[in-house]
Amino acid sequence: MKINTKLSALCIAATLMSVAQAAAAAPAVTAPAEATQPSVANPAASAPAQVPAPAASAPAAMPAPAQAPSVPAASTPAAAAGSAKAATPVAPSAPAQRPSTSVAPAAAPSVPSTVKPSKPQQPSTSAPAAAATSVKPTQLDKLNHESAVPLVLEAQSRYQYAISGGSPVGEAFQLNGKSYRYLSEDIGTKTKLISYLTQAYTKQASEQFVGKFFVEVNGRLAQLNADGGNLLEFSRATAKMVTMTPVKRSYLLTVPYPAETKQANAKITVNFEKVGSYWKISSAPHVIF
Repeated sequence: MKINTKLSALCIAATLMSVAQAAAAAPAVTAPAEATQPSVANPAASAPAQVPAPAASAPAAMPAPAQAPSVPAASTPAAAAGSAKAATPVAPSAPAQRPSTSVAPAAAPSVPSTVKPSKPQQPSTSAPAAAATSVKPTQLDKLNHESAVPLVLEAQSRYQYAISGGSPVGEAFQLNGKSYRYLSEDIGTKTKLISYLTQAYTKQASEQFVGKFFVEVNGRLAQLNADGGNLLEFSRATAKMVTMTPVKRSYLLTVPYPAETKQANAKITVNFEKVGSYWKISSAPHVIF
C-alpha cells in the first residue's frame, strides 16, 4: 500500500508538472509566431517600394520568405529573433548594390566625347594653299621660278592692251603722210599710260616703251594705226633663274610656239627688279614680246 501510494503521488506530481510545462510553453510558442510574421512581412512589402522592377532585386527579396516557415518549427524565441535579424539586412543590401552598377553607363558617353574635338583640326591645313594662289601678280613680294611666270603673263596683257590702242580705239588721223590713231580714254595720256604699265613694269621700262611707240598730239597719246604681236604661248612658259641679288634677278624663259607651227621653243631673258615691297619687270615690253 505504501508503494502504491507513493507511485500515485509521483504520477500526480508528474501530471501537474507536465500541465505546468505545457501552460508555460504555450505562450512562448504563440508569441514568437505572432511577432515574427509581421517582421517577415515588412521586408517583403518594403522591397518593391525601393527597387522598381529589376531582376536583380528578386533574388535579394526571396531569402526573407524562405526563413519565415522555419520560425514556427523552432521552440525557442531566440531562433525566431535570430532569423528575423538575419532577414532584415538583406533588404537594404539589394538597393545598395544598384547605384554601383549604374555608374558604368554614365561613364560610357565620356569616351567618344574626347575623340570628336580632334577631327575638326584638319580643315586648317588648306588655308596656306588658298592664300598662296590668291597673291596678285602686281603685288608679288616673293619671286621664284614659279611666281615669275604669272608676273610675265600680267606684263604681256598690259603690253597687248597698250599696243592695240586700248578699248575702244580712238579716232584715226593723218600725220606726216602716215595713219595714226588716238588711244582710248583710260590710257589716252602719257601719265595714264605710265601709271597703267608700272603695275607690272618698272618706271624706266615703261617710259622706254612709251617713247618708242607713241606720240603726243594736242596732249593726247597716239600711235601708228597698225596691230602687232607674236604667236608665242607665254602661258606654257617655264622659267629658270640665271642671276640673283636681293633686289635684281634674271630668269631664262623657255616659251613654246603653237604645236601646228612646228617651231622650236624661244629662249627669252627677262629681268626683274624689286620696287618698294613688290617685284616688277625691268625689261622693256617690246624687248620681251
